[in-house]
Amino acid sequence: MAAGAQYTVGVEEEYQLVDARSAELRSRARYVIATDWADELKAEMQEHTVEVETRVCEGTDCVRDDLARLRFTAAIAAEAEGTRIVAAGTHPFSPAEGHAFNPAPVYQQLRADYRRLAESQAIFGMHVHVGLPPGTDRARVCNVVRLHLPVLLALSASSPLWLGGDTGHASYRSILWRRWPRSGAPPRFSSDAEYAELVRWMVESGRIDGPGRLYWELRPHHVYPTVEIRVADCTPRLQDAVLVASLARVVVAGAAEGVLAESPLPESFLQPLLSDNGWRASRHGIAAELADLEGTEPRTLTVADAALRLAERLSGVAAELGEAEELARLPALLREGGAADAIRARAASLGGDLAAVTHWLADETVMGVGMDRRARLRLEETV
Repeated sequence: MAAGAQYTVGVEEEYQLVDARSAELRSRARYVIATDWADELKAEMQEHTVEVETRVCEGTDCVRDDLARLRFTAAIAAEAEGTRIVAAGTHPFSPAEGHAFNPAPVYQQLRADYRRLAESQAIFGMHVHVGLPPGTDRARVCNVVRLHLPVLLALSASSPLWLGGDTGHASYRSILWRRWPRSGAPPRFSSDAEYAELVRWMVESGRIDGPGRLYWELRPHHVYPTVEIRVADCTPRLQDAVLVASLARVVVAGAAEGVLAESPLPESFLQPLLSDNGWRASRHGIAAELADLEGTEPRTLTVADAALRLAERLSGVAAELGEAEELARLPALLREGGAADAIRARAASLGGDLAAVTHWLADETVMGVGMDRRARLRLEETV
């Protein structure tokens, strides 16, 4: 196996900005970013969002430390502007439209191109970049990794609430994202060269203005020498985010090293089955039943069974990458339930008070990073 240091990992998280009192979504990103003396917060398309990026890490111990630091940094900057950060795929009750739009030309062009899709973009994800050894054909690695995207989505699902109600979905963010063109799971490519030829064809035919407009849930990144996994919800519990990043890293390494293989099914079967598996992960989260894409006869398995099978097959890879201890937490997450389950339970315990649910999500977002009770106590002191 290639040296573990070659399978680097980095994470991007998108945080909601919510009012410190009402918990409504607030368009304060430019002011929060200006307050960030550490210069680590980044703007996104809508002003209700700030984004953070970890360093290029050689393991998820580094990712954990970075995300804790970045959540702390973002929380401090947000508090200075009367807001709090929330790590969840959707806001529980605020309208999706009517928020301030980033004035930067690149985002204004997106607004002109996509109109209401862009103007109603109120979803928040987590992206995981995994580096590969030089010379690795990233498109062929993606052919394998895409089979396991629904598991990563189900484990991260944190968006059951939207526009003041329960959607019935574990990840409604992913449903909203699939409205965009060129989204969902990517098709199969024979090589990086074929992928590059598709990008050239789409650019020169005026379909897109660059490879960044391919919005698939998985893609070879157009700037970094990584595979970028874009399927996950931003999830409130730091430990869940780290576990999803760890599993993503191990899956990519397992695909590159030949421990995981492509499906034996023809592409004409795979595309509709991948779409259906993704939809079911969005709908049911950890409780979803998925089509088993690794066999030649129709059968299903639960997300829990699929995740545990993955962990077992990849145990040697995880050990070599230093991820075995992290992946050992997987059975507990499957047993206890994910963020979507916790959000629904909290909403029920609070009698459907979604402002209180949102404040609880803000508390969960900074749990264990040094901000656990500070913001709430300061608010109580001023009442």
